[in-house]
Amino acid sequence: LLAALLPVPCRALGTCRTLDLEAARRKRIEAVRGQILSKLRLPAPPPEPGPAPAPLPEEVRALYNSTRELLRQRARLREHEEPQDYYAKELLRFPMESPG
Repeated sequence: LLAALLPVPCRALGTCRTLDLEAARRKRIEAVRGQILSKLRLPAPPPEPGPAPAPLPEEVRALYNSTRELLRQRARLREHEEPQDYYAKELLRFPMESPG
Protein backbone atom coordinates (compact mmCIF):
# COMPACT_ATOMS: atom_id res chain seq x y z
CA LEU A 1 0.00 0.00 0.00
CA LEU A 2 2.86 2.39 0.85
CA ALA A 3 4.52 1.75 -2.49
CA ALA A 4 1.31 2.66 -4.32
CA LEU A 5 1.06 6.08 -2.60
CA LEU A 6 4.72 7.03 -2.93
CA PRO A 7 4.87 7.71 -6.69
CA VAL A 8 1.93 10.15 -6.60
CA PRO A 9 3.62 12.83 -4.44
CA CYS A 10 6.87 12.37 -6.32
CA ARG A 11 5.17 13.11 -9.62
CA ALA A 12 3.50 16.18 -8.14
CA LEU A 13 6.83 17.52 -6.91
CA GLY A 14 8.44 16.85 -10.27
CA THR A 15 6.35 19.59 -11.95
CA CYS A 16 7.59 22.34 -9.60
CA ARG A 17 10.52 24.41 -10.69
CA THR A 18 13.45 24.74 -8.33
CA LEU A 19 13.93 28.12 -6.76
CA ASP A 20 17.01 29.93 -8.02
CA LEU A 21 18.16 31.82 -4.95
CA GLU A 22 20.85 33.73 -6.82
CA ALA A 23 18.31 35.05 -9.37
CA ALA A 24 15.95 36.06 -6.57
CA ARG A 25 18.82 37.85 -4.81
CA ARG A 26 19.75 39.73 -8.00
CA LYS A 27 16.12 40.77 -8.56
CA ARG A 28 15.89 42.05 -5.00
CA ILE A 29 19.11 44.04 -5.36
CA GLU A 30 17.83 45.60 -8.59
CA ALA A 31 14.52 46.47 -6.90
CA VAL A 32 16.30 48.18 -4.00
CA ARG A 33 18.60 49.99 -6.44
CA GLY A 34 15.55 51.23 -8.35
CA GLN A 35 13.92 52.45 -5.14
CA ILE A 36 17.06 54.36 -4.16
CA LEU A 37 17.29 55.98 -7.59
CA SER A 38 13.62 56.98 -7.50
CA LYS A 39 14.04 58.51 -4.03
CA LEU A 40 17.01 60.51 -5.32
CA ARG A 41 15.03 61.36 -8.48
CA LEU A 42 17.80 60.06 -10.70
CA PRO A 43 17.06 58.30 -14.00
CA ALA A 44 20.22 56.17 -13.81
CA PRO A 45 23.11 55.62 -11.42
CA PRO A 46 25.77 58.35 -11.54
CA PRO A 47 28.88 57.54 -13.55
CA GLU A 48 31.85 56.05 -11.78
CA PRO A 49 34.37 58.67 -10.61
CA GLY A 50 37.39 59.05 -12.83
CA PRO A 51 40.99 58.84 -11.72
CA ALA A 52 42.03 60.80 -8.68
CA PRO A 53 43.06 64.40 -9.37
CA ALA A 54 46.71 65.31 -9.40
CA PRO A 55 48.14 66.36 -6.03
CA LEU A 56 47.98 70.07 -5.26
CA PRO A 57 51.10 72.16 -5.74
CA GLU A 58 52.86 73.06 -2.51
CA GLU A 59 52.15 76.79 -2.99
CA VAL A 60 48.39 76.20 -3.15
CA ARG A 61 48.47 73.93 -0.13
CA ALA A 62 50.48 76.50 1.87
CA LEU A 63 48.02 79.27 0.92
CA TYR A 64 45.07 77.11 1.97
CA ASN A 65 46.66 76.21 5.30
CA SER A 66 47.60 79.83 6.05
CA THR A 67 44.03 80.94 5.27
CA ARG A 68 42.63 78.31 7.63
CA GLU A 69 45.02 79.42 10.36
CA LEU A 70 44.04 83.06 9.86
CA LEU A 71 40.36 82.16 10.18
CA ARG A 72 41.07 80.23 13.38
CA GLN A 73 42.92 83.23 14.84
CA ARG A 74 40.03 85.55 13.99
CA ALA A 75 37.58 83.13 15.61
CA ARG A 76 39.73 83.03 18.76
CA LEU A 77 39.79 86.84 18.89
CA ARG A 78 36.01 86.98 18.53
CA GLU A 79 35.63 84.58 21.47
CA HIS A 80 37.40 87.05 23.76
CA GLU A 81 35.17 90.00 22.84
CA GLU A 82 32.45 90.99 25.25
CA PRO A 83 29.02 90.35 23.70
CA GLN A 84 27.53 93.22 25.76
CA ASP A 85 29.55 95.73 23.72
CA TYR A 86 27.70 94.73 20.61
CA TYR A 87 24.23 95.09 22.06
CA ALA A 88 25.00 98.40 23.79
CA LYS A 89 26.13 100.20 20.63
CA GLU A 90 23.96 102.70 18.85
CA LEU A 91 23.38 102.41 15.13
CA LEU A 92 23.98 105.64 13.22
CA ARG A 93 23.12 105.99 9.53
CA PHE A 94 24.63 108.61 7.30
CA PRO A 95 22.98 109.20 3.92
CA MET A 96 25.63 109.12 1.21
CA GLU A 97 25.21 110.54 -2.23
CA SER A 98 26.86 109.04 -5.23
CA PRO A 99 29.76 111.12 -6.64
CA GLY A 100 29.02 113.18 -9.72
